[in-house]
Amino acid sequence: MLLILDNGITKDDKLSYTKHIITAMKKYKIDYIVVNKIQNIDEFKNKIKGIIITGSSLKLSKLSKKGNFEKYSFNIYYLSRFNVPLYGMCFGCQLLNIIYGGELKDNKKYICKDIDFYKYDTKCKLLKNIDTINFRYCFSDIVIPNNKIDINIFSYIVINNKKIGCGFEYEKNKVYGTLFHPEYYDDTQIIFKNFYELCTKYKRC
Repeated sequence: MLLILDNGITKDDKLSYTKHIITAMKKYKIDYIVVNKIQNIDEFKNKIKGIIITGSSLKLSKLSKKGNFEKYSFNIYYLSRFNVPLYGMCFGCQLLNIIYGGELKDNKKYICKDIDFYKYDTKCKLLKNIDTINFRYCFSDIVIPNNKIDINIFSYIVINNKKIGCGFEYEKNKVYGTLFHPEYYDDTQIIFKNFYELCTKYKRC
């Protein structure tokens, strides 16, 4: 079972894409539970094999400067309770990057379009069996990883002639973040299947 942390600020948040994630879960017959606040899920505790952190219309760089953490604090609560693989998309990726000591650079304008990878690691397990290098992006905070720890940037895109990291492996075979949304298109949803396979092979301490 995967635990999905839904960061949508409204029921139909246009950037959380939670409905698309659920569609992928059903397609690959993956059990899941969705939460958007702190609640008692002890009955599922031993069943949860991994955590997905969704996107959001929340702009993390602005929220963190204001010290306004309450809207996404439930993420920290669940991440601290489970020793399982993690996968964050867009907002989820940005949040993981902060947790791992990185920074966010405000791009000022939202980038919302389909973009091909400029470069990517064909050996990255999250990208196994993908048939396309074109993914949906919708973000404004650019991820700048902590260069003092070993973080694998497994994919890049080019925007305005600048190379930008868009796929990050914060802990090998355990913690991933992407600025792209694999849930958006049917032919990129296989990444969720790949992530779930990683989760089933992960051995908890």
